[in-house]
Amino acid sequence: MPFQLSRASTGFVLFVLAVAVCLAVAPAVFTPTGADENASAAITFGQPTISGIQGVGFEQDIRLDPTNAQRVYTSVPGSLSSDTSWIWHSEDGGKTFKWVTAATAKEGKPTPCAGGGDTELAVDSAGRLYFNDLTVANFSVARSDDHGVSFLCNNAGVPLALVDRQWYTTDGDAVNGGNIYLVSDQIGGGSPNCPVSGFGNNVLVMYRSPISTLAGTTAGLQFGPAKPVSALLSCDEGIMGNNEISPVATTTDEPPNSARVKHIYVIHDDASFSRILIGRCFPVLFTTDSSGLSCKDLPVASFPGYKTGGNFPTMAIDMAGNLYAIWEQAPVNGSGQITGDSVLKYSFSTNEGTSWSAPMTISTPGLHNNVFAWPAAGDDGRVDIAFYGTSATADPGNSTCGTNGGGKGGPDATTNGIWSLYMVQTLNGHAASPMFTPPILAGEHYSHKGTIQTVLGGQCGDRTLGDFLQVRAGSHGEAQISYADSNNVDEPFAPHGMYVKQNGGTGLFASSSPVHGDPILLNAASDPAGDAKRETNGSTSANFPNLDVLQSSFSRPDPAKCNPSGTPCYRVNMTVNNLSLAPLFGANPPFYAGDPVAVWLTQWLEPADPACAPSASCTNGGKNPFVYFESYGTTTSCWSGENAAFTVGGGVALTYPGLKPIMAPGACKFTTGPLGTITIDVPITDVSVDGSSVGPNRLYSVTASTMTLNVPAESNSPNPGGVGIFTGPVGGVLFDLIDVVRAYDVDFSVSGGGGGGGGCHTADGNGDEPGSNGGKASFDFHEDDCNQQPQKEDFSDPSSGTDFHGTQVNSVAYDNVAHTVTIAGLGTNNGVPVAFTIVAVDSSLVPPGLFSITLSDGYSNSGNLLDGSIVLH
Repeated sequence: MPFQLSRASTGFVLFVLAVAVCLAVAPAVFTPTGADENASAAITFGQPTISGIQGVGFEQDIRLDPTNAQRVYTSVPGSLSSDTSWIWHSEDGGKTFKWVTAATAKEGKPTPCAGGGDTELAVDSAGRLYFNDLTVANFSVARSDDHGVSFLCNNAGVPLALVDRQWYTTDGDAVNGGNIYLVSDQIGGGSPNCPVSGFGNNVLVMYRSPISTLAGTTAGLQFGPAKPVSALLSCDEGIMGNNEISPVATTTDEPPNSARVKHIYVIHDDASFSRILIGRCFPVLFTTDSSGLSCKDLPVASFPGYKTGGNFPTMAIDMAGNLYAIWEQAPVNGSGQITGDSVLKYSFSTNEGTSWSAPMTISTPGLHNNVFAWPAAGDDGRVDIAFYGTSATADPGNSTCGTNGGGKGGPDATTNGIWSLYMVQTLNGHAASPMFTPPILAGEHYSHKGTIQTVLGGQCGDRTLGDFLQVRAGSHGEAQISYADSNNVDEPFAPHGMYVKQNGGTGLFASSSPVHGDPILLNAASDPAGDAKRETNGSTSANFPNLDVLQSSFSRPDPAKCNPSGTPCYRVNMTVNNLSLAPLFGANPPFYAGDPVAVWLTQWLEPADPACAPSASCTNGGKNPFVYFESYGTTTSCWSGENAAFTVGGGVALTYPGLKPIMAPGACKFTTGPLGTITIDVPITDVSVDGSSVGPNRLYSVTASTMTLNVPAESNSPNPGGVGIFTGPVGGVLFDLIDVVRAYDVDFSVSGGGGGGGGCHTADGNGDEPGSNGGKASFDFHEDDCNQQPQKEDFSDPSSGTDFHGTQVNSVAYDNVAHTVTIAGLGTNNGVPVAFTIVAVDSSLVPPGLFSITLSDGYSNSGNLLDGSIVLH
């Protein structure tokens, strides 16, 4: 990254269940003065999902499609030297992610334009996808009118060189009368020398597109001249945070336009990192100003003796047009060294940024250092703020944690910190004294162990998580967050991209609060049939039944059942639509030309004990183990391993090379044909963080997938010492991702399904819930692991023609705290074989009870009981 003040590197990177189902999240209950009746609804989060199975998760952003609530986009930069960045999409509401269809096979480059530096996404009101990638000299800009199947692009999106750190906001359909606005830094355009930041300071500029009446060819593909927002040759710009457009059109008093317009805002700090400012712009005729913009820069806060920079100041605007500014702040001494913790600061404006409230500290009990805060706003006064936090205190005495920036202490010197994803919420954000919830754990477990890099601390900490995370408000006001998880052996440079969505409690829209969402499943998950497709190079193949996973389950059987020697094991199962091994891909060229190897893989995240001291077993915070079944010609095998990384130019992408073959008798089994199965028994010692034969009680984000490769996955054994600047294992084989099953957790402390604990249970349910297309749907189930009474799972929904009957149960998991049961297995729907997953909540916990069912033929339904009851013992 040119110039040390730039903190977003151009180098390698980045069913209805509410309270009861979110197992690991501590709910927050609060009642602000004058808040509505939903204010006390406990906020919970659903299943953290590995969005970045391929690529890496450094600086993952997120955008939601307003035309399709099920479509989610994320992106991260690869590296300038690799000329690769990545865009993922989810078409099922964040349950699973794959690269957009335009991505090049195996490497994932989404557009023909250059790039690899910082990335940014936007989606306009018509659902058009915009992508911005930083090159050495400019921004390459791209637009997709078909949701990422193809892109138009331009390598010189702006008429300036030496640009950095871009953000987008949109107003309407940019091709049909709307606009897209870009903000960035012009590097070195400010004062030659400023306090703290030093030589080569930035100027904050804004651009507008389209620039002509030819919107169809220029919208998002060419931007007008830069409009300076911060003063030229000043020290008014450090580096900016996000830009947002107000939903409220107002009359501006700024010449040359007095019409009602929507203001566009961009928040930033100054070059001394002791002031926060906000740029306020609005569109004008291009004949009035060649940029098509009029802007002024307004003060928000000044705090001598303190410093911001952890990392960007950020902002949000609610539906009433109120503005909210968020930044991190820590005390510093005369030498610029941090002398205390990094706290979250907050200010609001109710008059379009003209004046601001006195800065307030957001209380975060139990947390001492908070960074990367990002807000989202909804109805009047409703604001969510997501951030990373740690209970570790600042280390004022450590000023030598690196040479980049000189080492200033703070978050960069907080050794062995446990950093987790949190969120706070306020419903009266512009009251005299806004009330915030206590921090709510959003990511189930910690996502990083060690230091973290910030400008605040001199940019000398661990930069694995990049410089930011993002939160957006979904169509029902639920928080949707993209972030990174570094619990793996490649922690220094290859985190996983992660996504998590609020599934219960108060949302940002009063009309749809409390929000409801998908539960955290235990020990098993089902997946729709027909989605095992190779989507690369702008083409989508037919479904491949042999790579089409219908169900994944995970258990820890009695050691005597693992193998003849009684070695403790995990048992991983897959049910496949129609498992066949040869010919592997049939007559579907050119989609699989050169890919003779197929892999059926299951991976999971296993954080280390937070209390462990740095050592070989937990220095990186945890492990990303996996097992897979592989078919290559007439050869089949099973392997276990741990993630690695493959070099792509000057960057890396995640790989999954087998390290140990699984060869015990009966430990690698499969049955071909319809509803074929794969069963792998892996010794726990081969995949646990500390090499023990016991393992933890809980495994997280278990994700089954299928992939194709040109050579066996284990054939390029990783170099454990790394390559060049990459100090973790580098090797493995790049792959095409074919099918992904939604993630689930495995909890061995619950009973059922080989859980290995919790005593015996029974589950009985009978009643009605709303049908998927009206009317009533009826369910009747009984599970019994105490007296071995006959089990049954029946469900009927006349509105959709669904008539389901269970025939085989593969997994039953009870949660004694949340009073839920997860049941997974096989059955028939109108006589046709399907896999199923049922989640039921005891009527005594969430009256009148909740029931959800997912079938592999694509049917799903969930809802509160209309009559009857669910009883778990």
